Amino acid sequence: MFLLGVNYWPRLHNIKMWKEWNEGDLAKDLDQMRELGIRAVRFFILAEDFFDPYGGVYEGSLAKLKRFMDMLGERGIRGFPTLIVGHMSGRNWKIPWAPDGDVYRPEAVERGVRAVSEVVKALRGHKALGGWILSNELSLVKRAESREEALALLRAYSSAIKSLDPHAPFTSGDVSSSYLQEPPNVKGLVDFVGVHLYPYDSNAVRHAYLYPAYIELFSLDGEVPVLLEEFGFSTYQFSEEAHALFINDVLWSALAHEALGAFIWCFSDFGQEADPPYEWRLLELGFGLVRADGSVKPAGEVVRAFAKDLERLEALGLGERYRRPRAEAAVVVPFYMYRDYEFVSQSLKAEVGIRPALQALSLAFMAGLRASAVYELDRERLRKKLLIFPSVATALATTWRAAYEGGGVVYASVFRAFGRAWALHDAATHLWRELFGVENATTPGSYGVEYSGIFRMKFVEDFGPIKAGEELELALDSPVYTYVVRPKDARVLAVDHRNRPVLLAAKRAVLSTIPIELLLSTMSHVDWLRGYHRIYAALAQMAGIEIPLYTPDPRIEVATFEGPEGRLVIAINHSYERLEAPLLGEKISSAEKIAGSGEVEPPVLRLGPKEAVAFLAK
Repeated sequence: MFLLGVNYWPRLHNIKMWKEWNEGDLAKDLDQMRELGIRAVRFFILAEDFFDPYGGVYEGSLAKLKRFMDMLGERGIRGFPTLIVGHMSGRNWKIPWAPDGDVYRPEAVERGVRAVSEVVKALRGHKALGGWILSNELSLVKRAESREEALALLRAYSSAIKSLDPHAPFTSGDVSSSYLQEPPNVKGLVDFVGVHLYPYDSNAVRHAYLYPAYIELFSLDGEVPVLLEEFGFSTYQFSEEAHALFINDVLWSALAHEALGAFIWCFSDFGQEADPPYEWRLLELGFGLVRADGSVKPAGEVVRAFAKDLERLEALGLGERYRRPRAEAAVVVPFYMYRDYEFVSQSLKAEVGIRPALQALSLAFMAGLRASAVYELDRERLRKKLLIFPSVATALATTWRAAYEGGGVVYASVFRAFGRAWALHDAATHLWRELFGVENATTPGSYGVEYSGIFRMKFVEDFGPIKAGEELELALDSPVYTYVVRPKDARVLAVDHRNRPVLLAAKRAVLSTIPIELLLSTMSHVDWLRGYHRIYAALAQMAGIEIPLYTPDPRIEVATFEGPEGRLVIAINHSYERLEAPLLGEKISSAEKIAGSGEVEPPVLRLGPKEAVAFLAK
């Protein structure tokens, strides 16, 4: 069951929920949630309202907590208690056992475990309990000094909670950039990763694709379940109408990428504008699905409609009889993202980070290609038909060897320096000739070749759907420095304005000396209709990966689910424009619409701004 949920503070009491306990007001909120189709609620145990400095729990607060869980159970709503709440909505509130905010000190961990354990003992086995969320963005109270310090804390709480309640799932609740959210390092300590996403972007389509890309990034090829634990915007930042379209897009994206669920921030607006922190964080007054007076916003109506669509899709068997096929293509996440290595440039992590991986996943989705993310050190998961190394400055020597010997197609785009990310004293690979069939011809001691301004990649040979003579244009906001290569056993697919090779193909490998993904992730203006995603369609074709259904318009994502009665298809318009596009790929004889506000009349999809449609294709 997809967990359609909200993050919750009461509409009339906000963060003062426990201090101003009013069961009647809470009941009205919960009844309205149920009427909107909400299935799950993440709520917050404000530390100063529950715990003393020694890790003891106030009995009165515990009684309120139990009653609130009963109220959820009476309405069939699952509750996800957030156990340690210091940071909330732009303010750090007091944590009694860590008054200085250092929650990582051994004595603070000991007292915190004692406090949390009392709550777990009180609520374990409750029919409304959905799972345990350790914190609300603990790293914003204090970021751990090291990965080891963070994982020691997580290990202590995980061990204590799981020993008391081995059945309910557990997660950290931290910000997405935290050590506590690194999938390769926290698997085994948490049962799922709860992602918090509030990205901003100059390009609306790129922004929309970030949400499914993050879900795939954190799932590590389906190994780690992912919950979109927080997402949203304030209608004091953007219009209510645009906010509703945005919510619809993200909900359908989470469903299409098999997330456990999606929890919107948050249930309601608040009217108490003089209360801290709302007085100075006034955007926090307006994140709700309902207004401060209780009336439903357009986003609330979107949630109501989505809840009904969910029922229809789950009755059909979505998630059970109909599942996404296993990914035969994978985007490789660099080794330095989740482990520290001596003398590896920190600018690669800080300035480049996961942006190329997210953009690579987005390009794959645009092409209709089912792609996952794998961590570079997870050698077994590198055995794919297609491995994508997007915009890499370096990779482990053993990774390149494993890719060379793996039998699949390897694609890599490389660079030497971009913006504040400099990797001049690194090498992208040591298998230039063996893997890619080229010779590195970069002048010793130089930065490499510089590209800036308008750059055009001209194809001199057909490459999948891209025909010889076509050009792909990139408008670079900053110069990029990269390698010069000479083909030896590779053929040239595309050249630059001076006829230098920039895209080459060997027998089982493709090399781009242009870091396409990094550039596309940073360009202020991108026209996706230029067809950058077709490079990924060509790679899939080269690797022998079938793309069953797709559209030529990269603003529309098409996700397919395999089932006993054909394919269940979810198509999502990630733009704010009304779109019409043909469905390409397999021939469809019939399409039965199941859910969504878009329309399908084979072979044509018609989708309004941010609309989606789900249909059975036969």
